[in-house]
Amino acid sequence: MESFTLTLSNNAIVVGVHSLPPPSPASSPNHRPLIVALHGGTYDCHYFDATPKYSASSTSKAFGIPFIAIDRPCYGRTTPFLPVPEGSTFSGETGRWLHEYILPALWKEFGVPNDCNAVVLFCHSLGTIGGIVAATLHAEDAGPAYPLAGLIASGMGDKQNARTRGTPATPPNAGPEHLLFPLPLKDHVMFKPGTVDLEVLEEGERLNAVSPVAELHEYPGWLGVWKEWAAKVKAPVMFALVEDDVFFESTEEEVKICTAAFLNSPRVDGSLIRGAPHCMELSYWSQGWYARCFGFAMECAVGFGVSS
Repeated sequence: MESFTLTLSNNAIVVGVHSLPPPSPASSPNHRPLIVALHGGTYDCHYFDATPKYSASSTSKAFGIPFIAIDRPCYGRTTPFLPVPEGSTFSGETGRWLHEYILPALWKEFGVPNDCNAVVLFCHSLGTIGGIVAATLHAEDAGPAYPLAGLIASGMGDKQNARTRGTPATPPNAGPEHLLFPLPLKDHVMFKPGTVDLEVLEEGERLNAVSPVAELHEYPGWLGVWKEWAAKVKAPVMFALVEDDVFFESTEEEVKICTAAFLNSPRVDGSLIRGAPHCMELSYWSQGWYARCFGFAMECAVGFGVSS
């Protein structure tokens, strides 16, 4: 994918990578989504472009659908908002920056010129938190600066896995504001043996991003309030749990609990992906999962266009 840097209306910058293919016979000329991807903790935008074989760009080109992956605020080279403003939270600020500054800029720069009719958010792990908050703010906004047609989420559940429940969210050597996870520990947590290609593991150092401690400290508390946010989302949702997720309980019953939280979404698809690891987008499931996500995004774009 190609790198980009955009200046936002608050004079901050957002950095990321994009795949902007011409329309293909598989894409509808009138209903073309702009997919915007939000990475999880310890990664940056390159999570979605790890290697040519394990990249969303392959599916983007196959379907002729524009795909954007950003460094979330406080990651990579995107402007941080730390310290978290008094009275706010890391998740609240992330969602606000997405809704007020980042998504409007991405829509203007990439959505409109590429004949897209709506945005679909593609969220992984901790990126799901900001995505849900942004989708809620969009639903409450009388005049949003971008059209939102759907939300895709994986790697985030409702209950912490018993294997990690009570475990500190950050390693003991973390700094006051940022940390870099030791790579062997990270790979052990993110992937079950036999689920990931060696070529991805060889990119581990490049993909390992400095992470804000504030987000890692806050996320266990998110599990107690996330349903209040999810209930306000009005866009269609595709929500997936992976079976081998060290962070969250992953069962068919948990899928039902998570999907039921989106009370006002007109459509909620849920699935448990057997055998897949936490970082599904980097695993052997990568291209199959991307194909599903792009297909859902195209359906969302058509539904949005027909109902508008």
